[in-house]
Amino acid sequence: MMKQFVITLMLSMIANVANAQNPKRSELTIVDKVEVILEAKEARHINSSQRVTVDLTDAFAKFGGGGLGMALHKFYIAKHDEETEGKTDELTAEYNYREGWWLTDIYDETTGELTGECVADTVCGSLMYIRDIELDGKQLSLTVGQVAGEMLPGNTYSALLYYINGSNAIEIDIQLTITKAEMPKLADLTKVGEKTIDTSIFYNSIYNYRVINFNADSLYESIYATLPVPDCIGYEEGKLWGEDMKLVLYGESAENVLTDNSTAFYGGYWVDTDGYVCGYNDEHPAFFLEPADATGLNVLHAGIYPNYSFVGTILKGSFYIIGANYYYKLNINLTVNPYPRFDECEIVDSLTYAVEIVPDMTAEHTTDVKLVQEDYMIHAITLNQYELEALLGEGTYEFCVENTLMSNDGEIIKNYNSAFSNAITRGKGYLMMNTFGLFQNEALLHIAASLSPFPMMTKAYGIGQESYFVVEDQETNEGYTEVGFNFWYQPGDAAVGDYYQNVFYLVNYETGKKLQLNINVVFVDQRNPVFDIVGGQTIELPQSNAEGTDYGTTTIDMSDMLATLECSNINEVQWAAYNNLNQLLITPDYDDIYGYNFDAKGYLTAEDTKVFSVGFADEAFHSYLMNGSADTDYTTTIVATYNGKGYKFNVKVTKDPKNDTGINNLTPTLSQGEGAIYNLRGQRLSAPVKGINIINGKKVLVK
Repeated sequence: MMKQFVITLMLSMIANVANAQNPKRSELTIVDKVEVILEAKEARHINSSQRVTVDLTDAFAKFGGGGLGMALHKFYIAKHDEETEGKTDELTAEYNYREGWWLTDIYDETTGELTGECVADTVCGSLMYIRDIELDGKQLSLTVGQVAGEMLPGNTYSALLYYINGSNAIEIDIQLTITKAEMPKLADLTKVGEKTIDTSIFYNSIYNYRVINFNADSLYESIYATLPVPDCIGYEEGKLWGEDMKLVLYGESAENVLTDNSTAFYGGYWVDTDGYVCGYNDEHPAFFLEPADATGLNVLHAGIYPNYSFVGTILKGSFYIIGANYYYKLNINLTVNPYPRFDECEIVDSLTYAVEIVPDMTAEHTTDVKLVQEDYMIHAITLNQYELEALLGEGTYEFCVENTLMSNDGEIIKNYNSAFSNAITRGKGYLMMNTFGLFQNEALLHIAASLSPFPMMTKAYGIGQESYFVVEDQETNEGYTEVGFNFWYQPGDAAVGDYYQNVFYLVNYETGKKLQLNINVVFVDQRNPVFDIVGGQTIELPQSNAEGTDYGTTTIDMSDMLATLECSNINEVQWAAYNNLNQLLITPDYDDIYGYNFDAKGYLTAEDTKVFSVGFADEAFHSYLMNGSADTDYTTTIVATYNGKGYKFNVKVTKDPKNDTGINNLTPTLSQGEGAIYNLRGQRLSAPVKGINIINGKKVLVK
């Protein structure tokens, strides 16, 4: 009976301990203080730690009695108080890092200066850490480490741990003094290789850079190093901080000695015109070399200081990649070229879009330039990476609009050599206006609408561009980058019926190519349906029947269209066409026989201006030339729509149709690449999927 009572009592005590509130430091009696004095060289690049064992035999003896108390082999520590930036009176045994804690420095409330005492905090702003705490009998073992680059030489940092029994506690004072680490000397290291990278960059008045894919994997192998763990505070499962050798990028000082005094991001460096490490605000900064991020050296950024005198010169600098007792020399030769003229870039394609905005008719006009954006106007136009790379080549695409100058006599002068603007910084875009302001006898003008009446300080709309990543398959991480265009407007400046037209460009100055974007911004009371264009064909139709008296009839195999739209009944398809603003419309005036009326440019038109017609009825296309020239070919596009999807028919109405009904490629790149597989959105696939696939440039239905 007594044995059962004891077991029940112990279980009750354990439960009470488990459910007890955290102890408070002010309510504890410290029966003994144990000092742990440590010293370590500064960890300049990677986290560094040391294992220490402490004998607590004498301290445990001072508890008196053998009560279970609150110990249960738990160690407690104070937490960071965000309000006072000091420490809380409440102690915690809850770890925030691998059987231990990340620790941050606290402030003295009186002086407002850092005290050197560190308490438990999140991973942000951590200086040191204590982890892997083990108690073997009365022998305490733990790992004490420092976060790379956070602890200063000459300073001593401390952390107080508590081992609690009832209201009594042992205070364990861990003190870590940091000493200065000596810079490595090349004479003491073994050289494993050298590489010179010759690259070039276009001058711009901003801190742009060239991406250098420096494959460091082979370099790691050559000096027997593992890939680095990140330079951020945290850990990767299975890797211990400070225990893997890390390659470190060093620069060269003006005294011709190595330095790791980083002056750029992620351990990178600015160098002067002599190739020595400097700061970006020093007297002669020339260029910088820095890792692309904190995860390693595989990708580097090299960029110039915005100094026009560098154009036509080669900037040089040498850097050293050091790991353990080995080094690799990296020489950078950066040629600075003048920026190509905008008008010298080739227009490789011209795309036309209509963007429909529903204005807030209740909003009042304001002179504030702040623009608002409807949620559904985010990414209103998108272009994927396959389309852009096929047209413009790989590289960086600049979004720009032609700067237009107007002289005092009203003459408009296109300034094709200057195609950039800082009209708005939002989304790398522009605030389009239908007015101009005088500036030194000329006017900088972004034409978005008519100039009449004059002058009108009206903000027509805003357009911005951003790149974002879309993941197609989260398991395989197959995806692609899209460039999205966003639109804004200023309430009170737009009304239903207003529309604006302008020409923008995506320019790749690396390849000298540009993509023209003809943008029509239309303010409407209700948007037209938006269809995802998932396929298409090119067809040629006759101008009339054999006698030339009525419409011509052409039968086309519609199986691909139905399969692509996932439609089983062709009678359920609705037809749409484009007006002169490139709005895709399903109009009520579709004639059951003649279809749509088009003008000479292939846009929907009124009855009195029609030139030819194209339609689909009785399972065939009908085409008829009414007011045009029989010696001229006319083109248009009509779209079969079903369940939110669209299938384009690019139509040529001609005197001598070839009836070549081959399926169009959806993007310029879909026909390229032996064995390449894409879905209908232009996303590259590792294997065919159920449905329509693009394989070797042809549509294939996979069941």
